[in-house]
Amino acid sequence: MTRRWLPLGLIAPALIGVALLAGCKREPAQGFGVALPAPAPMAAMMRADAKMAGPGDVQRRIAYTNRFVLEMPSEDVANAQQKTLAACVAAGCSVESTRLDRLPNGGVQGEISVRIAPDKLDALTATITAPPARLVSRAETADDKTVAVLDIEKRLASQVALRERLNQLLAQAKGSVGDLVAAEKQLAEVQGTIESQTAQLAYLRSITDTVRVDVSYNGLLQQAGPFDLSPVREALDAFLATLIGSAGDMITWVAVALPWLPLGLVGLFLLRWVARKRA
Repeated sequence: MTRRWLPLGLIAPALIGVALLAGCKREPAQGFGVALPAPAPMAAMMRADAKMAGPGDVQRRIAYTNRFVLEMPSEDVANAQQKTLAACVAAGCSVESTRLDRLPNGGVQGEISVRIAPDKLDALTATITAPPARLVSRAETADDKTVAVLDIEKRLASQVALRERLNQLLAQAKGSVGDLVAAEKQLAEVQGTIESQTAQLAYLRSITDTVRVDVSYNGLLQQAGPFDLSPVREALDAFLATLIGSAGDMITWVAVALPWLPLGLVGLFLLRWVARKRA
């Protein structure tokens, strides 16, 4: 039998083609044979989002809130609230709201909301939780205001730049009267926007430079040992209310009947006189 050998020039390209086909089978297709980059980890993406354009990290603007829920005897709620407010004012904080409710059953409840510097929060907390108060719960929340602050700062800067350009245009005074009037009107609108955004920026900075403190006071009614005497007090209150109501009804009845009393006496006298005549 005669053997036929393929030329070496044909064998080499065939081997290279087989190798390429095998490599394509082992590697999944990723768009024209180009390997795509692996997705970045979530933590790295969050760190990248936290960094804005420019060198270094942006100062975070966080608004913190501390909420306290307290319990104490009802007769101590008002004093505890006033003591906390006095300590707050002495520490230089600002009082946003106060409330004190006296309930019909004798219970007292109150609330206060203040803002204080972070370095003075611990001293105020000691005053809030001082006896006879009993701390029921304390919660701390944080709200990131960084994006809002940066947004207002950028918009404010653009408005200030626009105001400068309008002032330069008015200073040159080369346009027509209509153009000058339009520029003055736009300048007034820009000035109003600047003042509004400046107030918003000042508010955001104030709530991120201080800590909001909310305190809720729940007054407890007096108890005899483990027994709650509030039902007895409510029953006594209802008894007194009924007694006073009945006395009021009796006074009203007397006021209605009093004008008719003389006529009744006259009629009674006539009846007795007629009865005597017949006898």
